[in-house]
Amino acid sequence: MKFKAIVNSKQDGRQIIEMEYSTKKQFIEDLRSNGYTVNEMKVKTAEVFDYIIDHTNCNEWDWKENN
Repeated sequence: MKFKAIVNSKQDGRQIIEMEYSTKKQFIEDLRSNGYTVNEMKVKTAEVFDYIIDHTNCNEWDWKENN
């Protein structure tokens, strides 16, 4: 499954990373092990991430899960 995340790093600043992983947890763990700061709320499947970026104002409530 493809995931996307907004991450921060001291070297590169804020960026979007997209990779394929079995689970969201594995993706987050790998990002953190590579030195990125990750807000778990801004890690989504690629489809959901793209929808938020393209169709919302990217406010905090846009990133929250609707359960």
